[in-house]
Amino acid sequence: MALSKLFSLARRYPLVPSMLTYSVLYPSANVVQQVYFRDTYKQTGIDWKEVSRFLIYGGLFHAPLVFNWLRLAARLFPKDTMKHLAAKVFMDQACFAPMALSAFYIGLSTLEGKDKEGIYKEWRDKFPNTWAIGFCIWPFLQTVNFKFVPQRLRPIYVGVFSFFWTTGLAAMKHTDNSPDIKIDCDL
Repeated sequence: MALSKLFSLARRYPLVPSMLTYSVLYPSANVVQQVYFRDTYKQTGIDWKEVSRFLIYGGLFHAPLVFNWLRLAARLFPKDTMKHLAAKVFMDQACFAPMALSAFYIGLSTLEGKDKEGIYKEWRDKFPNTWAIGFCIWPFLQTVNFKFVPQRLRPIYVGVFSFFWTTGLAAMKHTDNSPDIKIDCDL
């Protein structure tokens, strides 16, 4: 009985499941990054302030951003044709990815209390490589998403893969400079 009410509420307010999903996945990805990929973890433990920034950003900003982007893409290209699929994937990489990655670096830097110069420097140093890496990963994932996943579940699908992506983003965010990564997207 309670489960059916929960599903009813999710259908009535479809943004809420997305926000709840990202409110768990973003801070969880940050914790995984801190525990398994950060050398200072053993000395300092988990930085709960950083985790809380990922919770705020993921649940209150990124979830609505992804939810509304996916709705827009479905409205602009509603057909289940190869042409519309290619257009959605292209728009995802050309329009949404730069905006979302910029929002990630700018949003979290703002929550950290950095000044304008610090925010811009971090974005300038880290955005290009992050976008290039995403270009090798997300087109495939979004092709599967737009082709096979029902529209109401797309934000959650993206959220699940975003857990792994955000673990990497958290690592890039934590570094002083963006790593000098050679990108080879050849399959």
